[in-house]
Amino acid sequence: MAVLFAILTVLSLAAWLGLRHSFFAVPFIVFLSIWVEDFFPLSHFPMYSDPNESENYFYVGTTDEKGETKPLPIRALSSITAPKVKKMYKSWARDYADSLGKSDRELTKEERAKVGRDLLEFLRKQSADRSQDLPENLTLVEVWIVYDNDAGFSETPEVVATLKLPATAP
Repeated sequence: MAVLFAILTVLSLAAWLGLRHSFFAVPFIVFLSIWVEDFFPLSHFPMYSDPNESENYFYVGTTDEKGETKPLPIRALSSITAPKVKKMYKSWARDYADSLGKSDRELTKEERAKVGRDLLEFLRKQSADRSQDLPENLTLVEVWIVYDNDAGFSETPEVVATLKLPATAP
């Protein structure tokens, strides 16, 4: 099959060069991309050609009496999706780091927690505007997914920030 596509690629290139008509460029490009398959520059999915060995995601949860974090359906509660939570956190962390004159990768745990608390307060306000109530204890969790050739995939959650409602007086 590869030989057939190679022949068709060469024929369409010859027709394109010989007849000097742009119509023959289309079959050339199609047959060339089919023939070389997923070779990086001509890949159907170039974004997956060289994936990172680690990636992270964020989720918002609530902490129960045992200290375990349970994820919340944050989109239903605040209209902000989980990917948007990550984008907001990264953007706010970058802005905060710029105000301190450093890179967002250099933020300390306390500084990252401040950004996380600001984000959780924003989400609480968003949910209140939608007449939705978030639980008293909110937690922003960052989970790193890491691939190791020996161990395979592993997920490591880390609590970035927690936000508790102040106790109300009776």
